[in-house]
Amino acid sequence: MSVQHLLKSLVWLALAVCGLPAGSRAQSVAQRSNAACTLDWAGRQTGVRELTGRNDGPQINAWQKAAGAALYGPWCGVYQAANQRACGLPVPKGAAGSYNWFTDKTRTYYFTGKRGSIDSLKPGHVVGFYYASLGRIGHIGRAVEMGRSIRKGRPARGWYVNAGNTGRGGGRDGGGVRVVFYPNSDISAVANWLY
Repeated sequence: MSVQHLLKSLVWLALAVCGLPAGSRAQSVAQRSNAACTLDWAGRQTGVRELTGRNDGPQINAWQKAAGAALYGPWCGVYQAANQRACGLPVPKGAAGSYNWFTDKTRTYYFTGKRGSIDSLKPGHVVGFYYASLGRIGHIGRAVEMGRSIRKGRPARGWYVNAGNTGRGGGRDGGGVRVVFYPNSDISAVANWLY
């Protein structure tokens, strides 16, 4: 048996034992690292508040300018864009619009009634909330951690979500960066922007 053939056999054996191709393992490790970066950044922003309650304030204005968005406009999308940029990650075109985070079919793996499962949601992924009054996704946040399950072995009944331009009870017109619990039924879309 040649050395080259022996090395190939060892690689295949290692892949079979680990269960993931080498590229998938590396991508998984990178995504976990990127999730940790986004969650750390988001945690440091929690508590940032609007200055006058009109989508303004030094930090909020800076995020809006960096995203090329109009000042004094809704800022949940630009907040997520600032988070992505701080970690060297991509943002969608038109990141200020929360709905634009869920138009990429490769990254958006869950959309209520259309595709996927919310059970694939992981910390660091972005979640969207549908507003019937708008007829589209109208708010975005980042999944932080699962809420506890009702019974052991059952899926979580919801997620804690870090979002900008949100209120104490959630929603899209609040005055700060908060972590709010949302039941799974409130989450309309999920996308992975960690790669």
